[in-house]
This record gives sequence, structure tokens and C-alpha cells, in this order.
Amino acid sequence: MVGWCIFARLFMSTSYDPGIGEKFSHRTQRAINHDGSFNVRRSGGGHRFDPYQRLIRMPWWPFMGWVVLFFALLTGAFAGLYLLLGPGGLAGVPPAPGQGQAFLSALFFSIQTFTSVGYGHVYPASNAAGFVSSLEALVGVLTFALATGLLYGRFSRPTARLLFSRSVLISRRPDSGLPMLVFRVANLRDSILIDISARVLLKTLVTETGNYAYAPLKLERDAISLLPLSWTLVHDITPDSPLQGLTAADFQARDVEVIVLLKAYDDTFAQDVHARNSYVYGEIEWHRRFVRAFTVAPDGVAVVDLDKLDDTEILNVEG
Repeated sequence: MVGWCIFARLFMSTSYDPGIGEKFSHRTQRAINHDGSFNVRRSGGGHRFDPYQRLIRMPWWPFMGWVVLFFALLTGAFAGLYLLLGPGGLAGVPPAPGQGQAFLSALFFSIQTFTSVGYGHVYPASNAAGFVSSLEALVGVLTFALATGLLYGRFSRPTARLLFSRSVLISRRPDSGLPMLVFRVANLRDSILIDISARVLLKTLVTETGNYAYAPLKLERDAISLLPLSWTLVHDITPDSPLQGLTAADFQARDVEVIVLLKAYDDTFAQDVHARNSYVYGEIEWHRRFVRAFTVAPDGVAVVDLDKLDDTEILNVEG
């Protein structure tokens, strides 16, 4: 009870809304997913689906799937138009073909026209077929220009690929025994990140009002100059910390979420990059500590093992 009184007093004096919202009708999902996206769905107000933003930001495999599907639908639709023109629309089609063979011939001609290959085996034999093939060639040029722009946008968009530890730990300092909240982050790319800064917020449900409140968690070090290895971020749970006196049951009852915001300068893109993540109470491990994630090779080079970023061991409380 004493711990929660300190917690409530600190929230009343330091709480603020960082833009995620604090007044909801009932409990919400986590504010930020592990991929950095927000659990927010927009509706009304003239909101429109933005295909460009969606195609730029979606993962590569769905993006390539949509490109292939769009290509297949367009070429298939034009193949159907060629079939509607009748047997005299296209020349070079085998005589008296079956329905399936006729469609395949029209489809292959459609693909060749769309991609501007033009093998010449099948060609337009009427004005109507010539008009349709010219229209398809124009659509093909515009489509490839659009796909090229999307590919360039995806490759040129500066993004940070930072790997966060799977869990945040409630551990203790080996020298003083002071409790602390700790997690790790590392750079998945070979790019050089400069001037990395971090902000950590604590989101919690205030049961007395039913609202969510936020409080900053002061870090031992909130900025570093370079990130060639892993970075361990530490918040000491001192008497003035919002976490002072809270137990694992309190974390669950208060729907605790630890929100992490990182900003860095990427030397490759020559631009600032951002990364976001959060940890809910089910992703907080108690009385554990991280295992060292890097070693030194025989030639004296430091080796970071990203597979060990999540490795932890039981904390020796007595030690």
C-alpha cells in the first residue's frame, strides 16, 4: 500500500499524455506493438485508405505478393478482352484451339504487350485488337513506372532496424543491490548509428479514475554516441521512481506498459531514424539478469552475438 501511495503521488505530479491518449471507456491493448506500429484504427472524418503509404510500409513479402497479384489481374483482364474480340482479333493463334488454349494464347500475348517484349508470334489482326493492345502497352508503361517508384521509395526510406530484447527485467545492481528495470537493444544492420538517445515512459491504469497515466522513467544513461555493440538501458528503482514498491501483481492490476522511444542519426542515410517498442506486464521478468552478449575473438575483435541478446539467468539475490 505504501508503494502504491508513492506511485500515485508521483503520477499526480508528473503524469502527462505523450499523444497516445489517457481517457478510454475500458482497458486497451498495448499502445505500441513490437514492430513500432500503434494500436489505433482510424474511421470517419473523411479518412481515406492510402495505398501508397500502405505499400511503402508493409513487409517485403506482402508487397511482392500484391505486385504479382496486380500484374496477374491486369494481364488476365486484357486477355479476356482479346477473347471477347473473337477469333479474328489476334493473328498467329493456332487454328481451332480449345477454350483453354485460346485463353493461354491471349494471356501470353497480353503479358508480352504489357511488358513491351513483343515476340511477334501473335499480333493484332483488327483495329479493335490494335486499340486494346495499344491501351495495354500504355497501362504497362505506367504500371512499371509506378512499381519502380514504389521500389525506390521502399529502398530509400530511412528506417532503423534495432533489435530489442524480448523481455524487460526487474533485476538488482551487483554492487549495491538497488533494484532496477533493464532491457537491451542492438543494431541489426552494419550501418553506423550516431548520437542515439532514448526516452522511456511508464503507462499505467489508474483504477480510481479508470484513466491511463504516463510518467517518464529516468535512465542511468539516456544517450550514447555510438552503437557498435549492444546497449543496456537501466532505470534505477529509487524512492522517487514510479516503480518503487510495486510487485508483479501490481504490474498486472495496473495494466503496466513500458514504452521505449529511440532516435539516432544513420550515417548511411544521412538522416535521423526512429524506433519504438513497448513491454507489457506479461513481458517483464523478475529476479533475472542478462548474460553478456559479446565476446572478444582471438584476433582482438569484439564479436556481438545477436542471438544472445535475450539470454538471461537467475539473479543471485544473496550475492
